[in-house]
Amino acid sequence: MRTSLLITFAILLTASQSFAKVASIQFGNLVANCDLIVIANVESVSSPLIGKRYAKARVTEVWKGTKIETVEFLASPTWTCDISTAKKGETVLLFLNKGGKSRSYAIAHSGRGRLPIRMVTGKSCATFWPDVILPKDVPTIDAPEPKWDYVRSVEVRLLRDLVKKTPQK
Repeated sequence: MRTSLLITFAILLTASQSFAKVASIQFGNLVANCDLIVIANVESVSSPLIGKRYAKARVTEVWKGTKIETVEFLASPTWTCDISTAKKGETVLLFLNKGGKSRSYAIAHSGRGRLPIRMVTGKSCATFWPDVILPKDVPTIDAPEPKWDYVRSVEVRLLRDLVKKTPQK
């Protein structure tokens, strides 16, 4: 009997994890829930054989939070649907949260708070996942690659304006 209960519990636990999904979040809520929002250039990403990866980045603009010159953040997933990562040399818009007693930050909303920046027709554009819902009147452009047709980009200046307009906690 005890074995049957353990097997049933294991199956239910596995099944519930396979249906796990990151919920969508309104852009304003993403902004309000973050401790730090910055544009930064990733200077290094650790590559441990075992354990978590961390990235260090030089901050070029602070949109929310304390003005800092560098930031360290977790660049590894913490669960199945987490897409937290970083690439050395990239410029990114980061929505970060301070993790308890940790010395580093975590990318907000299971990695959806990392928006790589690319140039499109001479304009800086941040690429975001569909789980981040922008206001309907914000114009977006297609993804950088056709295979990513679910990903969109938006001009960085428009996002900066949206962050400034969002009530802060």
